[in-house]
Amino acid sequence: MTKEPMVSRTVLMPVDLYRRIADYADAREISWSAAVRRLVEANFPHE
Repeated sequence: MTKEPMVSRTVLMPVDLYRRIADYADAREISWSAAVRRLVEANFPHE
């Protein structure tokens, strides 16, 4: 079994979008990456 290399990406985004993702992650006690994944899968519902 081969290991896949770790990939790191830098993404520029508006501060308010970053804050919404961070708040979502904190509220659910999940990682920032997991929050992004869940929100994308849910089509990022708008409030």
